Amino acid sequence: MAVRLPDVADLDPAGREVYDLFPANLSRGLAMTGSSAKPYLSLGLSFRTGALLPETRELVILRVGAVTGAAYEIHHHWREARDVGVSDSRIDSVVSGATSFGDRRVDALIAFVDDVLARIKGGGADTTHMQEFYSDNEIAVITLLVGHYVMTALFIGTLGIVPEEGDVDGASSLAEATAKLHGEPVKGGR
Repeated sequence: MAVRLPDVADLDPAGREVYDLFPANLSRGLAMTGSSAKPYLSLGLSFRTGALLPETRELVILRVGAVTGAAYEIHHHWREARDVGVSDSRIDSVVSGATSFGDRRVDALIAFVDDVLARIKGGGADTTHMQEFYSDNEIAVITLLVGHYVMTALFIGTLGIVPEEGDVDGASSLAEATAKLHGEPVKGGR
């Protein structure tokens, strides 16, 4: 059974700050965690400005969403993946569980994500094939990204957080939230 998310009007100032940063059902849930909400959201947004190519980041998030059954993650990151140049056929393949993509770099990436998820109860994933295509720093970021989105999948699944109604542009919301967090101008002047 899903928990009742707070109405936006009932959020305390800290919760409202998180919601205003990223106006989504996830933020309403995060607001329930008090002082963890903004740092958690900040960690998630940090991957947007880090060492990874946007295509890599989105493929990782989509695969984690698919493996964990996190429809919310897939909903928000499908358009984001498209916006950064990932083809619909590649997105479909990643989300459907394919293991071969006609690109050795993507094959290694998705195999690594699957390995990290398969070894979640102990023992680290094998980085051998990843090291052919990714730096040690990128492998570290990818591993942290997988862990963050697994935790997000558990959070949204346990609380019963569902995608927002209507045509919410998650990609635009994520870009705006990242800009706000870093004190940068937001496109459209918002």
